[in-house]
Amino acid sequence: MLVRLGLLLLCLGAAACGNDSVGPTAQPPPDPGRMHVQISGAVQLTSEWQAYGVFRDLLASDTNEVSLMKGQNLDLSTSDSNFTLVFPGRLGLGESAIGRYVPGVASAQPAAFVIFDGPVPGQSDATFFASIPGGTVVVDSAGYPARPGLTPGLLRGTLTFKAVRLIAGAGGAPVETADTISLRATFAPHWNHYLYPNVSVTLGGASPVVGTSQFSTALSSDDDHGGRYVSWQSDFGPVHTFPHQISQELRVLAPGVGTFTLPGITPTQFADTAQWPAHYTALFYRDDPRLGLSTGGTLTVTQFVAPTDEFYGEIHGTLTSRLALWTNQTTLSGDTADVSIRFAVQLWPLGGIPASDTP
Repeated sequence: MLVRLGLLLLCLGAAACGNDSVGPTAQPPPDPGRMHVQISGAVQLTSEWQAYGVFRDLLASDTNEVSLMKGQNLDLSTSDSNFTLVFPGRLGLGESAIGRYVPGVASAQPAAFVIFDGPVPGQSDATFFASIPGGTVVVDSAGYPARPGLTPGLLRGTLTFKAVRLIAGAGGAPVETADTISLRATFAPHWNHYLYPNVSVTLGGASPVVGTSQFSTALSSDDDHGGRYVSWQSDFGPVHTFPHQISQELRVLAPGVGTFTLPGITPTQFADTAQWPAHYTALFYRDDPRLGLSTGGTLTVTQFVAPTDEFYGEIHGTLTSRLALWTNQTTLSGDTADVSIRFAVQLWPLGGIPASDTP
């Protein structure tokens, strides 16, 4: 009997030791669209937040692209605390260091910030923490969507970083305080892949605006007459304003890869959809009332992908043209503008325009 009791106690002791060696049960991974957040230091918090993110894909470029991942507390009635990871380029599999976040400065390495906002409406009771060097983000599953569009994919991984509280100093410049936090998160954000236009415009001749654009935005839309518009707006100086210095539209009747000749077009033809040629371009100035219309030129489409209900389309190419500047419907000013354009523009999914991803 004593032998059996001794064996039983030995077995129980071994089982207990075995359980101690395993430690506490690991937390299950977050559901899609969620992240588990643990914060210590000047702020103490353990919670589940919603999680979402986006890769902003600049067409025809491997630079000036960024990934943004955001977490936000679920109960917005009590607060609107959130954090944002800013990752230069495409966030994918692997481990990357998290560096210092400087408000208003584009970082060359991953950085993050955290905002703790209490129940008072607005930002009057909010505190801002900026990451400092020493953290990491690890992506162990990068399920990007099959194509850029309305259907998100899913990323999974972890991140850890420390952050220091910033307050506004003299002149509004951020100043570090002694308050710091440590944040650890296990994330599973819904992950979107959005396309952004890449356009360069050069104007010459007697154009009232000359040079190469410093900023451009663009889109493509149905022209309601069997073709498509590809249009852009551009600024040519260091300051980007709205409305922009110029806007231009290109009409393409049947988009497809190839080289096409632009005929001349008059204001009368431009105003009458029945007289539109298959291809033309029109130029509008912010600070000059004259209308620029193509007198000829060449359009080369190097890539065309039609949009679907779910996915973006794309149109890439070049345009060179000389445009006459018209004073009114019947009067030429005698000036012409030379344009040379390189464009890569997204076509919105037929199912709708993707939601904003601004952090």
